[in-house]
Amino acid sequence: MVFFIGMMILVMASIAVTYKTLTGYADFSAFSKILILLVLTASWFSPMLLRQIRQGPDFLNGAFYEFAYKFGYFMMGFVLILTMLLLLRDILWYIIYIISRKEALSPNNAHNINILNAITLMVALICSIYGLYEAHKMPKVKNISIQDERIKKPVKFVVASDFHINQSTPAWHIKKMIEAVNSQNPDYILLVGDIIDDEPDYTIKKFKMLEALKAKKIYISLGNHEYYHKPYAWMIEFSKLGFEVLQNSGGKIENTGVYVGGVPDVGSASVNYARAFEGAKDEYKILMSHAPTDFKDIDKTMFDIQVSGHTHGGQIFPFQYITKRANDGYLAGLYEKDGAKLFISRGAGYWGPPMRILAEPDIVVFEMEPAKE
Repeated sequence: MVFFIGMMILVMASIAVTYKTLTGYADFSAFSKILILLVLTASWFSPMLLRQIRQGPDFLNGAFYEFAYKFGYFMMGFVLILTMLLLLRDILWYIIYIISRKEALSPNNAHNINILNAITLMVALICSIYGLYEAHKMPKVKNISIQDERIKKPVKFVVASDFHINQSTPAWHIKKMIEAVNSQNPDYILLVGDIIDDEPDYTIKKFKMLEALKAKKIYISLGNHEYYHKPYAWMIEFSKLGFEVLQNSGGKIENTGVYVGGVPDVGSASVNYARAFEGAKDEYKILMSHAPTDFKDIDKTMFDIQVSGHTHGGQIFPFQYITKRANDGYLAGLYEKDGAKLFISRGAGYWGPPMRILAEPDIVVFEMEPAKE
């Protein structure tokens, strides 16, 4: 409740600041001002409006809803970027004015404000379009080589996370994420959560596109967004596709000398690391855990490397700094502590606004080999 109230205050303040900056110094008609206020408010509150549309008449919950979802979240991202740019612009403007003391640079000059408002709107739109492209492009492939004397023969794992497939995810984007994984010809695929982000009734057709993933075996550990949407129903659906759901469980990867254990999202369900690795002996051990926040404190003698997602690498700059702080200082890439490693994928999809800025999507290839003498 405290978080919700805080977010409401922040959103209302953002609407007020943006509206005042855009209209307070220009000769807009009353109708235009009302329209601008409505656009800002509807954009910020698009998730709530979309929820009402989905619960409305059936004729709204089809192509119209999918369009409204894409447009609404795009506008939410646009006004978020616009608000940040306006604040940054005004801070820099005041600093320059205080240093220069030139009246021509006064932040109180309505003519200058209106010109800079138009420029800022254009920059925000360009950033939003760039973010739209960045979020939907082919995920970047990152390669990590691991050599260990416990590994008996070469084996390739592809780690992917955060597809966030929902009713409105474009089919071509799902195909692109699947293609990125399959193009690496993995022996095994590890999906570390937030693959699905919707109810089964709305998403099952797009979910079944995951049948196209190709590997000897596919393992999945659930993320927080699966837990938001009937997790046990999704466990059944993943099992129907032949995926192995690792829910405080694990197993040996044939005769490779590698063991994979998985736990559910640490903030959504009961986690038992010892149970996930109770069948492990002298194998090289991989822990699948959606969020990286547990890595800091758990017993690292139980595994060799943890693979996670969840952070999206911050998704939209400058939220990298907030996201890193919220995840115990971990954001994306490879970390090491107390003899164990952690790799965090930025994820192949996106959540909320269909944008990524300075946080490109990725998948990770682990090339595992016996140690060279």
